[in-house]
Amino acid sequence: MSRGDPDCKYTWGTEARKILRRRDGFILVELLVALTISAIAFSLFWQASKNRMQMLTRLEGNYALSRLTADVAILRAANRSLDDVDPSHYTPLDLNIRPGQIKVTSKTFKTEKVLKK
Repeated sequence: MSRGDPDCKYTWGTEARKILRRRDGFILVELLVALTISAIAFSLFWQASKNRMQMLTRLEGNYALSRLTADVAILRAANRSLDDVDPSHYTPLDLNIRPGQIKVTSKTFKTEKVLKK
């Protein structure tokens, strides 16, 4: 069958259009798969960074609490008042300083502790 043969149903143009339509469909599916993979990767990254921030907040709070406990022990050994403690140095903790005791509360890791002289 040649190009000019009257018995030939399809011409080169119709075959090429069919192939291009198939390719367009394949490109669309390929694009959807790539976008799905990208969305999954982005959501995993977002969850990981959110979990990292929660972990760092907890670590910071635990570190501040252990530092405060050590500082109170040093103040006791030196027979100094607990009023010398500056609450701004223990940022994630909420300190309520009264004469002779420090009440520690934290919302991030749900603790409540009272340190006495």
